[in-house]
Amino acid sequence: MKTVITSEDKSFLRLNEIIAYKSLIKHLSLRDLKVRYKQTWLGFSWSVIRPLVNIIIFGALSLLINKETSITQNFITVSSVVIFWQLISTVITDVSNSLVSNSNILTKVYFPKIILPISSVTISLVDFIIAFVIFLIPTFILLGSPPWQIILVPFIILYALFFSISIGLFFATASVKFRDVKFLLPFILQIAFYAIPVFIPTSKFLSLNIPDIFKTIYFLNPFVGIINLFKYSLFGVYDGPNTTFLLINAATIIVLSILSIRYFLKFEKSFADYI
Repeated sequence: MKTVITSEDKSFLRLNEIIAYKSLIKHLSLRDLKVRYKQTWLGFSWSVIRPLVNIIIFGALSLLINKETSITQNFITVSSVVIFWQLISTVITDVSNSLVSNSNILTKVYFPKIILPISSVTISLVDFIIAFVIFLIPTFILLGSPPWQIILVPFIILYALFFSISIGLFFATASVKFRDVKFLLPFILQIAFYAIPVFIPTSKFLSLNIPDIFKTIYFLNPFVGIINLFKYSLFGVYDGPNTTFLLINAATIIVLSILSIRYFLKFEKSFADYI
């Protein structure tokens, strides 16, 4: 007879249980950091090199599209979005892979499985902080003092992380049963990258001669609002959806997040069977 150990904490997120296992979260986070950069010659420099390639490519494309904007402004704007998108995409990817990549411990002892996705976020945050700090120094040397909106940056990052982790949880759960997910997700993220205002500003997109339905669909993409809010917090100029669309985006994020978390928790006890 198979014995299934379940949690006594029946709350939605089982926060008390997660807090009780905080030392395990710390251990897994440190382990992932050591594994990521073990025996690498450049170490944490890769957190800058990776986005730098995209910054050069899409910064050049931005110059071709936004000829009325200065080279400095174009590259700084593109840099901010690329670095921020790297955080979002790597969180989604790392969270989605967290269960399969830790399959060796899923069946050995009981612990709340949501700890694995939570601990996997650490690497993405460390990479982002390094790249973001390096980005801020030349930005404010060239552009001067930051606007007051800079105080919003931590809140927007948390907002983006909440949504990214939720998406990652959905794909993490699905990947346990369907291994095709690890091939499908990079393709989806690549499409999403081109669907956000990286090198084409929102104002430029709206000026295109296309049906209004496509503009509405564009604004309904939660990532469009998140990216534009991030740029607003850095540069003090807002170029995104109006308040109505931002509220719709927020509602969409909350609903999708609740569904993803419920989906994860519903199948949590059967992960070991599929792994």
